[in-house]
Amino acid sequence: MGRSMLALATLSVVVATPDSALFPYLTAQPDGPRCDGLRSLSLWCVGGGSPAALTIARVATVFVLVLVVVGYRPRWTCVPHWYATVSIGVSVYLPNGGDRAAQVATLLLIPLCVGDHRRWHWKTPTAPLAPWSGGSAYAAHLVLRLQVAIIYGHAAVAKLTESIWRDGTAVHYAMQDAYFGAPEGFLRLVESVPGLVLALTWGAVVLEVVIAVAILGGPRTRTVALTCGIALHTAFAVAFGLISFGLVMISVLTIAHTRSR
Repeated sequence: MGRSMLALATLSVVVATPDSALFPYLTAQPDGPRCDGLRSLSLWCVGGGSPAALTIARVATVFVLVLVVVGYRPRWTCVPHWYATVSIGVSVYLPNGGDRAAQVATLLLIPLCVGDHRRWHWKTPTAPLAPWSGGSAYAAHLVLRLQVAIIYGHAAVAKLTESIWRDGTAVHYAMQDAYFGAPEGFLRLVESVPGLVLALTWGAVVLEVVIAVAILGGPRTRTVALTCGIALHTAFAVAFGLISFGLVMISVLTIAHTRSR
């Protein structure tokens, strides 16, 4: 489920975003995708960056991601999934914040999937992984959980260094942001309830701390982390429109929550 959701998040960006928005003109930057250094190996750069090449890259990316979404042959699609995710993440000039997490997650999914012989990843496994594959899968899953703990722990600590988070007004200012701000009606509703802005501000910090700690625990504790993550990112999606970012992070939490075979 988490793997399909992760691919769906990237797929939604690729399908719904035109080249002009993926690779907008920026001062002192060349037109098209970023192709400097190792980025030249990106799927969006290997064809030279022409309109035809970008179309081919988009079609190839969609093809790979659709295979992952439907769950076909995880053993054979895990590496293309990682490459497609990294390619879009390193080639755009304005990443959405979840790109890095998706790149790490798809990389760590390779050891989890390379020994999976199922035709569809929706099917219940009928046999355990081979010892060599099971060990690498366990290690990759543990590293992913550590990565999630670092992401949310760092986010919580970073917030606490800012006075607007400590005094409980950060959500007020965030909802008035010109780009990510909440709809006016929603903003009025939130601010009409005494203490709600304070509760939402500190609630975000508390949820991030809980996620960072709980994701390192056992299956039941990780369920707490997943539940908190769904609540947190659903709220962010409703208030700030961070839908793609939220879907990526919920997907990563879902994968981290699932026990490795």
